[in-house]
Amino acid sequence: MYYTGKVKCLHCGREYDTEHLFEGCPHCRTKEFVSNVTPLYDLPKTDGKRETFLQMFPGKGLSAYQALLPFRKKRKLVDLGVGNTALTALERLGKELDLELYIKDETRNPTWGHKDRLNAVLINKALEQGAPGVIYASTGNNGASGAAFAAKAGLPCIIMTVTGVNRTLETFMQIYGAALIGVKTTTDRWNVLKHMVDEKGWYPATNYVIPIVGSNPWAIEGYKIIAYELYRQMKVLPDKIVVPICYGDALFGIMKGFSELKEMGFIQKIPQMVSVEDYGPVAKAYHEQQNIIEPVKGWGSVASSMSTVWGTYHSLYALKKSHGLAVSLENNREINAAQKELAQKEGVYCESASASTLAGLKKLLAQGAIKKGEKVVLLITASGVKDTAVTASYLPPVPESTAEMDDIVRVLKDVYHLPVGS
Repeated sequence: MYYTGKVKCLHCGREYDTEHLFEGCPHCRTKEFVSNVTPLYDLPKTDGKRETFLQMFPGKGLSAYQALLPFRKKRKLVDLGVGNTALTALERLGKELDLELYIKDETRNPTWGHKDRLNAVLINKALEQGAPGVIYASTGNNGASGAAFAAKAGLPCIIMTVTGVNRTLETFMQIYGAALIGVKTTTDRWNVLKHMVDEKGWYPATNYVIPIVGSNPWAIEGYKIIAYELYRQMKVLPDKIVVPICYGDALFGIMKGFSELKEMGFIQKIPQMVSVEDYGPVAKAYHEQQNIIEPVKGWGSVASSMSTVWGTYHSLYALKKSHGLAVSLENNREINAAQKELAQKEGVYCESASASTLAGLKKLLAQGAIKKGEKVVLLITASGVKDTAVTASYLPPVPESTAEMDDIVRVLKDVYHLPVGS
């Protein structure tokens, strides 16, 4: 096993021999700044051959990469079939944009989103720790995913949500049997989490402190597998990987996966990580070369699963480590247009946050930050069926017609502009 049982601060480099450090590094923490910690591994040096990687990590599921995950013992993992998601070429859009363009389609995971990767590791880590249960602050995707894996493991699950959350996602969280409780504010949720972690020993999945530190650092390791899968799936890795970010867990996890591939000798350099935000706190700090990420002003984004005025240090770290790019959006029209374009040109119906990757890509192309002819992967984090209300809000009403063919033809020609003849 490669996991050492230790974690290291990304900012000051201090190491801790503990598995209960959920609030970031206490050494360099201030009122305005907190750095994430990340698990450490003693990774082997290899001959760098792809065949060696396949021999070291046979298979394509979660258990194939168990040695690269933060478990102290090798045992059978609780799994719902997470990972091994499709890498799909976007040939039509790629041609229009003059790019070699792909999506890594995380909608193929058990609960239709990339959060399954985090929760597959989190639930197994909670079992290893002997925790009485797991607890989340979530408005949807993460809570539903965690509830599903907790149900599979037979582990109690509490989800603190905000009153008035998207009804579809509320149902999604409830059906797996989690104890779902709505409170009025985000701060209320975090106060409950902190009490349950500190006083009751429950295992936390999500952030519960300010400054924001992101999700459970051991659970974030699940996102590394996206990098390993891309290495398997692509003979030549992409120039850039575009990721929609809230607290940047996936952005950091994917970058760390590539960093480990480089350390083991399988790749020579880390692909550039590209972050896309609606409000842009991380982009602002990155462009201004600041370590402290100050909150910014929001504008009412429809992309609820990524919307935050806060940011995390590990997002900045991932961008710096990969010499990446960061972009923020300006309005919902960009997001809605990208969601519609992905669906109607490539058959990909993703949630608004996922669609923001295409919107951000177009902005960076226009700025010249992404060049024509580059190979780019967009991370599609979740399915659009989780929030159809947003999509329905900008689609036109369905036209009505009699069953007479003359009326049908008129609608097809006048409304849909289809070449159906006279």
